[in-house]
Amino acid sequence: MKYKSYQTKLKRHYREQVHRDIFSLDQMDIDSIALRLGPFKKGQKLIVESQYPMDPRLMLSSRDNDVYFVYGYIQASIMLLNIVHYGKSYFRKDSYIYPAMFCFRMYLELTMKLIIKNRSGIVVTGHSLMKIWDELKSVCSLQLDDDVKSVEFLIKSFHELDERSTTFRYPKMLNLSQESWQQSMMIDIQKLQECFLQLYRFFDGLYLESSVNE
Repeated sequence: MKYKSYQTKLKRHYREQVHRDIFSLDQMDIDSIALRLGPFKKGQKLIVESQYPMDPRLMLSSRDNDVYFVYGYIQASIMLLNIVHYGKSYFRKDSYIYPAMFCFRMYLELTMKLIIKNRSGIVVTGHSLMKIWDELKSVCSLQLDDDVKSVEFLIKSFHELDERSTTFRYPKMLNLSQESWQQSMMIDIQKLQECFLQLYRFFDGLYLESSVNE
């Protein structure tokens, strides 16, 4: 009962956060903002250094910047899933699910590769989740208990859904790997979010352990 009560409170918090705190734009909002901007300027730079302390920092050459990538992708994915789950716009739901799935897949791939690198010094290339998972099992000497078997089943499911890391990056007209997909399907967003959070819990423990022992 305590778990169910906690889950109910958490869902209420998520819903209130989506409705009140998360600044999510409709397409009309984006169009309106874009139309009010001035024309391109000659020599206009994409990245301009800021002196404002609340602006974000890009630390691309920092050796320990992995933590920002790992938690950036997982937090972006869960935030987008919360909007999909508790938001009211069906267009937004059907739009945000793609970057949510892409960000979580990136989290899985990146985190597994970092765990392997931290534990063995090996830099794994390629995007096959199953190949990366098999390498991680070997490097971490994971025993095939019930939890590991469940994780493997979910990783395999995601791999079959997106073998080349292109399914949620490109639309159908640019993605030949989607030939065998059915036209459309409704998905249980709550079950999906639970799976994502369970996988996060599993891999975050391995990631933190590998970072300490690096």
